[in-house]
Amino acid sequence: MKSKSFLIIENDPAFLKIMSVVVTALGHTVETVDNGNDALKRLQENTFDIIISDISASETDGLSIMKKALNSISLQPDFIITGYSSDYSYDKIIGGGAKDFIRKPFTVDEFNIKIERYLNGKALKEKNDELQKAQTNLNNRLSTLIEVAYDLTSELDYKRLFPLIIGKVTTVMNAERSSLYVIDWRTQELWTEVAEGVEQIRVPIDQGICGHVAMTGVILNVSDAWELPFFNQDFDIKNQFRTKSVLCVPIINRIGEKIGVLQVINKIGQDRFSRDDEVFLKGLASQVAVSLENSLLHEEIKLSFDSSIMTLSTIVDARHPFTAGHSERVTVYALMIAKQMGLDDEELEVLKYAALLHDIGKIGIRDDVLLKNGQFTDEERREMNTHPLKTKSILDKFHFPSKLKEVPDIAAHHHEKVNGKGYPDGLTGDEMHLGSKILAVADVFDALTSKRDYPKYDAKEIMSCDPMPLERAIAILEKDSGSHFDPDVARAFLSCLPQALFHYRGSHFSAEYVDKTIQTLAPALLITPEVKISVFSH
Repeated sequence: MKSKSFLIIENDPAFLKIMSVVVTALGHTVETVDNGNDALKRLQENTFDIIISDISASETDGLSIMKKALNSISLQPDFIITGYSSDYSYDKIIGGGAKDFIRKPFTVDEFNIKIERYLNGKALKEKNDELQKAQTNLNNRLSTLIEVAYDLTSELDYKRLFPLIIGKVTTVMNAERSSLYVIDWRTQELWTEVAEGVEQIRVPIDQGICGHVAMTGVILNVSDAWELPFFNQDFDIKNQFRTKSVLCVPIINRIGEKIGVLQVINKIGQDRFSRDDEVFLKGLASQVAVSLENSLLHEEIKLSFDSSIMTLSTIVDARHPFTAGHSERVTVYALMIAKQMGLDDEELEVLKYAALLHDIGKIGIRDDVLLKNGQFTDEERREMNTHPLKTKSILDKFHFPSKLKEVPDIAAHHHEKVNGKGYPDGLTGDEMHLGSKILAVADVFDALTSKRDYPKYDAKEIMSCDPMPLERAIAILEKDSGSHFDPDVARAFLSCLPQALFHYRGSHFSAEYVDKTIQTLAPALLITPEVKISVFSH
C-alpha cells in the first residue's frame, strides 16, 4: 500500500511513543503535537492522510479538532479517535465523522493490530473506489461507442456527422483536441474533415504524425510530440499551442486500405494516453472506417448524380446556344432567394435540381420554333408554351430519390402566375409550390436581363432582343408582384439583388450594366468583393 502521512495528537508520552513506533514501522510518515491548538495550526499548513487524536487532547479536544478540520480543509483526512472518556459514546464519536475509535489503554500489539486492520480496510476501499471509477469510465466509453456506432450507421452525410463524433471523442478520451483526417491517395495528401480549434489542414501524406501513421498503418502513442523527428513544430508556434501527448490510429476499410487517421491530442491530467485509450480509439476507428467508406461512396454516387443532372441541363444549351447559361443562372438566383427566405438544406437541394432542369422540356420543341430569330406567331407561341408539360413528362420518367420527388412538379410550374393566369395548369398562388414561385421570379429576371433571339415585351409593348435596362427589369418585378409573382419571393429577390448582380459582374453582366445599381443598393460590394458561389454550394 502507498505510504500515508500521519499527524498524531497526544499529550501522554507513553502512548505517543507506542503510536509513533507502530506507524513508522508500517512504513508511514509521522508528525506529532501535544495539544489541539497546535494541531489545528499544523493542519492549515500541511496536508495529512490520517489524524490520530486523543479525545481529551489539551486546549482543544479531539472531536472539536475533527469538526473544525472537516469543515475547513478541502483535502479532508481520516480521523481516528483514541481515549477512554465516559462522556463520549462510540456512536457519538463515529457519528461525528471519525473512521475508528481505539479505547485506551492499549499495548503495542493491540494498537498494531488495530492500525493494520484499519489500513487494510482503507486500502481495500481505495482499490474498490478505483475499480468503481474504472468501471464507470468503461461504461461511459462503451455508452459513447454505442452512441457513435448508432450515429455512424444512421447518417451518410459525414460533413454533418463527424463534427458531432469528434466532440464525443474529445470528451470520452479526456483530451484537449481531436482531429479526423481523410487520406487522398490520388493527390497524396491528408486533409482534415474535422479539426477542433483550427481551420482545415491539408498536408502531404508523408509529413507529420498523421502522415507517418497513414503511411505505416501503425498506432502511435507518445508523451511528447516535439521529440519526434517527423513532427512539425511550426504549426504549434503559429497557433500558440503546445502538442504534448498524442494518440493517433489509422482508419482502415474492409479490404485493408488505409482511408483516414483519427488523432487525439494532450491527455488532460496525465502524461500520455493509456493502453485502454488505445483499445477504445482503435475500436472507434473501425466504426468510423465503415461510415467513412459508406459516406465517400455516397458522395461519389451523389457527384455522379449531380453530373448527370448538369449534363441534362446543358442539353438545352447544346440545342439553343443563344440561351447558354440560363439554367445555371436561374439556379444561382433561385438559391439566393431561397436562402434569403430561410429554406433548409433539403428544400434548397430540391430547388437546385428543379432549377437546373426547369427547361429540359425544350428538347421536345421543334427547331424552327426553338431556334427562331424573331417574334413568335400564335401557333409558335402555343408550341413553345408546351415545354413545361414536356419537362414534367421527361422528369416523371427520371428516378429521383424520395426526398427529391417534388422536382418534376416544381420545375413544370415555373411559368405559373399567382393570379392563376399562367401555364400550363393555371394554378393560383395558393396552389403553387413555393419552389415554383421562386423559379418564376428567377426565370423572368434572367430572361429580361439577357440577350434573346426574340423581342421582349412589357404588357403590350414589344421591345428589342437586347437585355432590358436594369432599372426597368426591377420595375417589372415590383409592378407584377401580387399578380405574376409572389410578393414575398419578389421582395426576397430584390433584397439580395446586389449580390446576384455582383456574382455575374464581369461575366454575364458588364460592369457598366450593373455598377450603378450595385453602387446605389450595396456599395460595399464594389469595395470588398465577396467570393462567388457555386451552383452546388448550399
